[in-house]
Amino acid sequence: MLTSLLTFGTAMAQAELTTRADSVAAAAKVVEHQWMWGAGHANVLDTYLSPLEYTGPDFNVLHRTERPLRRTADRLSVQTLFTAHLAYLHSPTDDGKEWDGEFSLSGGALRNWQMSADWRLAAGCSGEVSGGFTYNTRGSNNPAQGRLGLSLQASALSVYGFRLLGKSVKWTVQADLQLAGLQFSPEYGQSYYEIFELGHTSGIVHFTQPANCPTGRLLTTLSLPLRRAELHIGYLADVRQSKLGGLKRHAWRNCLTLGYSYRLQRVGR
Repeated sequence: MLTSLLTFGTAMAQAELTTRADSVAAAAKVVEHQWMWGAGHANVLDTYLSPLEYTGPDFNVLHRTERPLRRTADRLSVQTLFTAHLAYLHSPTDDGKEWDGEFSLSGGALRNWQMSADWRLAAGCSGEVSGGFTYNTRGSNNPAQGRLGLSLQASALSVYGFRLLGKSVKWTVQADLQLAGLQFSPEYGQSYYEIFELGHTSGIVHFTQPANCPTGRLLTTLSLPLRRAELHIGYLADVRQSKLGGLKRHAWRNCLTLGYSYRLQRVGR
């Protein structure tokens, strides 16, 4: 009798462990995809091209994915984030125009804390590749400026769920702050002809940190259920600033965003 009870208990324990392992593996295969599109206002200063601030409408697209890391029971998750901006700007006197484009692609890990049944906090770090261009229609010798950078970021995330008018609503806030990195920038008075034709490349790659390149992003969204997906209404603030090689640049962007997200179950291991 005792042997039978021990055998039964062992079988139940093994079944429970197997169920837990299957649940963790199934959760690790779920990938959340979020798409958002937005429009707003941009303020851009690039002293390589002009001492004036240019302002105008900004349009952006954002794609974010997140999935739990295998065998961590949702404690760790992997996130990727892609953003792209395009702005058409004008000078204060409206006699000069600029096109400004920016993109960023980041990927990293988040540590999750389930504070309650409806509230999740997460923090982590990621690596980001960013780049872009600014083209000034009034430029002569140097009408355009190109950008390329690599950086390490700190990220924080809060997801809070609540009921609104009988519907399950989710409020999400994510903040990313650049910690350190490398960025391309010509020196003051240095032309692209000197760099690429004459080979004067000394000093065009700069070490960046919050003192000379205070850069960050804030995304907050309100999510509503929409059949098997979620509808997102939000606000995106993207702030990129630098003071490198005797040149100053800032790009302050504020956008309202609209999008949706869905979850996919990955097949296989």
